[in-house]
Formats: sequence, C-alpha cells, structure tokens
Amino acid sequence: MNYYEHHIGDYAEATAHLTFIEDATYSRLIRKYYATEKPLPMDVKFVQRLINARSKEEKNAVISVLNEFFALTDDGWRQERCDHEIARFKDRQIKARRSAEGRWQSSSVDQILSDSTTISQCDRNANALPSQCSPNTIHQTPNTNLHTPDKQNNGVEMKNEGTSNLSPAQMVQLFAKEGINTPLDDERINEMLRWDISEKEVADAILQAKDTRRRASSSTPINVGFVMAILKGMRRKSQTINPVEDIWWKSNEGIDAKGRELDMRAQGSESYDAFKTRIFVELRKRQEASSAS
Repeated sequence: MNYYEHHIGDYAEATAHLTFIEDATYSRLIRKYYATEKPLPMDVKFVQRLINARSKEEKNAVISVLNEFFALTDDGWRQERCDHEIARFKDRQIKARRSAEGRWQSSSVDQILSDSTTISQCDRNANALPSQCSPNTIHQTPNTNLHTPDKQNNGVEMKNEGTSNLSPAQMVQLFAKEGINTPLDDERINEMLRWDISEKEVADAILQAKDTRRRASSSTPINVGFVMAILKGMRRKSQTINPVEDIWWKSNEGIDAKGRELDMRAQGSESYDAFKTRIFVELRKRQEASSAS
C-alpha cells in the first residue's frame, strides 16, 4: 500500500496520552504495517530495528506501543484497524481489475440477441484497445457491473453438501433485502450459483459481513464481493478433513464462524481478541460440563 486514510480525530483521541516519542513510534509502526501489508514480526528487537529505534527511550517506546495497540499472534504483532484497511484496499483492487476486464464483455445475452449482430470474441485483456476488437463492438457501452469469475477459487472446490434450486432472480432478491443492489446479469451471481449455494449459506455470509463491518466501526456498506469472499471462507472451513487442524482462532472469519456455531455474538464494540477469549472460555465450560456428565 502506498496510501492509507489517516483519520485525525480518531488517531488524536487514541494517542493523546502518548509521549512525543511514543506517538512517533506508533506512526512509524503503522506505516511499516501498511507498507508490508502484513503483521509486524514477533521478535521485538527486529521490530525496533525495522523502524530504526536506537536509544533506550526509543526501544522502550516500541515495547509500550506494541503492547498497547497491537496483539501478539502466531503471525506476528497484529493491529485490527490496519488489517481492516488492508482488506478494504485489496477488495478495491479486485473490483478495479474485474471492472476493467468487464469493459470488454458484452452487456448480456439478451442484448446480443436483440441486436441481431455477430460479435467477435475480443481479447478479455483489460489493456486491450477498441481497435483490437470487432467493429461491431465499438458502439456498445461497456458494462462495468460484469465480473469475470475466479478460475481457481484458491483451490477451494465449491460443492455444497445438499442441493439448491436458487435462481439468479432469487439470489438478487436475497441481496436486495439487505440493501445490496445487484444487477441480474452480474457474473458473480452466476458464479455463486455454480457453487450450488444454499439460501441459508448466503444469509449467514451476509450476517457475518455485517458483524465484521460493525466490529470494525466501519460505515462502508457491504457488497456482493465481500459476501462472496466470506462464502469462500465458509466453504473452506466446511471442507476441513481433520478437525484437529481446525485453526478458527487465527482469522476474523474463523472467529465469526465459531461464534455462530456456539450461538454467540460479539457484544457492542467488542474486538476480535476479546470475542475470541470469550469463545475459548465458553468452549472450556462446555468441555468441563461434558466431562462431568
């Protein structure tokens, strides 16, 4: 990331108690986080070296800021707000790429039939020039709502355990109920239907998307792409062969899924770390109750 939004009011309120050096340290840590798009290393000494903290006071500031604003995980020192902004950035990248590719796709099958014209297959490359396509496509308005499906889905086989009779119109209605306006010819709708998706899975994914936005205190509305990504994560979890390897607690999506499994919901502005801790406590209680019986 070469750019990120800096909300002055939020930052000032959260850091008003910091010393001058601690404030500068926090700013450097955030910039390094966004630049690498990943958590800071677990080794505190390495983190100190990354931001050029040399004096004793500067090194102590790194330790204080990490403990206050970051959470140590198996991946390193994580910062929830940074993770959220990086996810938004990558989502916009995907949308921009798909929109560019969609500019050279026909609007819909109905439009092709009504025009009664033969349209040659244009190179779907987003960098293609109009002159590289058939003259019949010159006067067509590009439809940026069309998206090309992922070819590999990150290795996830999108098969449902049951069967689904959902139609594109029904899928659009499910999203419309949640205020998500989606055109009927949106290719992402057809892609989800090819996964043999169920109405319950869509509803659960929309609920999880809302919970994620709320906990991140984000006013960004949920969209089809966000829900689609959550659905993929849900499918990956359902396809886990060995329960022992279940690592739900390592991702926000996993924490959400485990909470729903236990009929638990995040409370107010509860962070993922706090919610995860409550889930662990609940699991321990249930295990003890099961052992006692």
